[in-house]
Amino acid sequence: MCNNLLMITKETINVLNFPELRMATSRKREDAVRQEEALADTKLLREFAMENGLKDEVFELFLEEALIHQHYYMDTHDDIHLVGMKQVVRQAETYLKANDLTHWESRLARFLGRISDYEKKYHIAADFYKEATTKVHIDPKYPNNRAMGFEYEGFLIIDELHLGNTEQAILMAEKLYQNYDKADEGRQLKEKDYTTWAIWRSGLLINLCRTLIKLGKLETYKEKISEWLRLAENDLQPAENIKTWSDFGFRKNEIAKIRESL
Repeated sequence: MCNNLLMITKETINVLNFPELRMATSRKREDAVRQEEALADTKLLREFAMENGLKDEVFELFLEEALIHQHYYMDTHDDIHLVGMKQVVRQAETYLKANDLTHWESRLARFLGRISDYEKKYHIAADFYKEATTKVHIDPKYPNNRAMGFEYEGFLIIDELHLGNTEQAILMAEKLYQNYDKADEGRQLKEKDYTTWAIWRSGLLINLCRTLIKLGKLETYKEKISEWLRLAENDLQPAENIKTWSDFGFRKNEIAKIRESL
């Protein structure tokens, strides 16, 4: 077993421990205070994957690096991190096309959508999320997580808010939130990986609340926003017998920041 409390070095990576090191690094990535460490590890793992012809892993690690830049941007709103995210996603797109990795197109569209959102290009972002939703079934990870499309639907709902379809977007968000608990895809993810389930489900309501406030609709929806934040917070407090691999620090920080504006 690798010690995921230690940073990875080039010399410690081999074919046998590569999957375990990837898992440990992905968990660091969800720790708000270990982003720099996760970024360094991700780059080393991608270098190893390239040297060993692990094309799918190279592509995934590009996107994992992009996600760390996204975390930085969400926390600081410093454009330097958005620039970093865009650069890495462009590299991922180039690598996908050069190696005919079409089975990852939905995942790429997801990240292109996030970038478009941050650039306030909501029509373009919505099109990327529609593409991601349409192609999600060819994602290699889809058979083990059929709720992947729920995350993309959630992002699309937020774009509907930005595009002025407020009531429709709220209804869609509330229905999707229930699907995480009641639809087969949602229930299966909850049983298999509570952490991912909670991050995605709470993120739907957190993004909904934050966007309504940004759009100047706090007074109209203040009561609902308070209730949605309570529900999101509950999702981040699993029962003692449920195993998790994150302390949900990012989501808890997001909720705290939103509450400051209420």
